[in-house]
Amino acid sequence: TASRKQIFVCEPKPGAAAACADRILARLARLAYRRPVTKADRDTLLRFFEAGVRDAGSPALSERQRVEGFDAGIQFALERMLVDPDFLLRVHADRGDHRVSDVELASRLSFFLWSSVPDDALLAAAERGELSKPAALEQQVRRMLADPRAKAALVDDFSAQWLNLRRV
Repeated sequence: TASRKQIFVCEPKPGAAAACADRILARLARLAYRRPVTKADRDTLLRFFEAGVRDAGSPALSERQRVEGFDAGIQFALERMLVDPDFLLRVHADRGDHRVSDVELASRLSFFLWSSVPDDALLAAAERGELSKPAALEQQVRRMLADPRAKAALVDDFSAQWLNLRRV
């Protein structure tokens, strides 16, 4: 399916399943956590992946069972990711001066304009430190406003919620 193709960006090869799992999980965690993924994040998710593979059975079985074990490992790691506070909450570091980092700004922008997490382009710009530059910030905001998600979040959802148009 299309959603499966978005998750499984690589196929596990014998002896290299952990590397493929790390690639999949690091990519998804970056989007889910809305920030660069740390080594600790990756290690935690890989431990859950390995536990899911172990629970699914021995990886030394048939090719089909090996793939099912890999899928079970990814599923278990994704379940862990979805209960992580960094996914459930927008965590912002208090640096005492009330400045917002580029990564935090990307998250705030995306939730305000799209009611959703930052996309790859916005997150990549934030990771490069571009959102603190007015021209780059304006370019990203214009791009986001041109996206259909902005109309859905700002027009449809706002008007429905705050103007009670759902009742009409």
